[in-house]
Amino acid sequence: MSGLTIQTAAKVNLCLRVLGRRPDGFHEVETILQTVGVWDQLTLRDAPDGSISVEAAPEDAPQGEENLCWKATEVLARHTNSERGVSIAVEKTIPMRSGLGGGSSDAAATLAGLVRLWHLDISPGDLETVAAEVGSDVPFFLRGGACLARGHGERLMSCPEPSACLVLIVPEQRVPTAQAYAALGRGATRGRRRGPTRPVQRLLEALGQGNLAAVSSALHNDFEKADLRGVDDALRAKADLVAGGCLGAGMSGSGSAVFGIAAGRAEADDIASRVQGTWPWVEVVQTVSSGEGIRIMTSGNE
Repeated sequence: MSGLTIQTAAKVNLCLRVLGRRPDGFHEVETILQTVGVWDQLTLRDAPDGSISVEAAPEDAPQGEENLCWKATEVLARHTNSERGVSIAVEKTIPMRSGLGGGSSDAAATLAGLVRLWHLDISPGDLETVAAEVGSDVPFFLRGGACLARGHGERLMSCPEPSACLVLIVPEQRVPTAQAYAALGRGATRGRRRGPTRPVQRLLEALGQGNLAAVSSALHNDFEKADLRGVDDALRAKADLVAGGCLGAGMSGSGSAVFGIAAGRAEADDIASRVQGTWPWVEVVQTVSSGEGIRIMTSGNE
């Protein structure tokens, strides 16, 4: 096989709790993630000389070793003792540094693509272990759909998946992740919790009911409490979505992307038309089911 073309989805956080700082430097989190239909595209081509290269568009996207796809390649090669290389071209549509997980999604797509490109014999569980070494959200993107993620994102449990139409807004002002964690001021964690916190449990119950109104009322994100300009912009966008007719709205990740849950496609299109003049990036998207968040297509000859 000479090459692969891969489409890989974004995510939103339906619920996000930051529980404390761990001894390893990560923060202990509880989050319910859901893949959504904004897509980056990767092209992977085998490099017989064992070299690695990563080029991304637009130009301000991370290039070369700064791109998480490079780290994913190195970690997988080390775990599998592979000496093969790859050339990766990334075309980004998922807004960068927005809380929609584009970098982690690209890394997961790289892992999934290399397993096929390099003809690797590795189980899904072992691949998730590799993914956890690459980045916190990377294991989730290998599954997609709706998942409860705990620890620093590596402990996953699949959840009932809502079928919903969302309106996404990305304000111009971004929220640096490190600043967002610092603004929350969480102290050291007191150890692993046995069960979910109440906001997470409430959302899990709503997902189990399959009721969009219940899910919408249970949305939660601790980072919305952070005193940062980008979060303030996100909260204004959230208010606009609710005023426009969304059943509920929330911020994704540490921001500044915001999503609103609409009653249906027609309602989502109407809400989007109302907010497009206020915000620089607005999209109507559908939730993406598990197993559908990474789409691999062959290119070239097998």
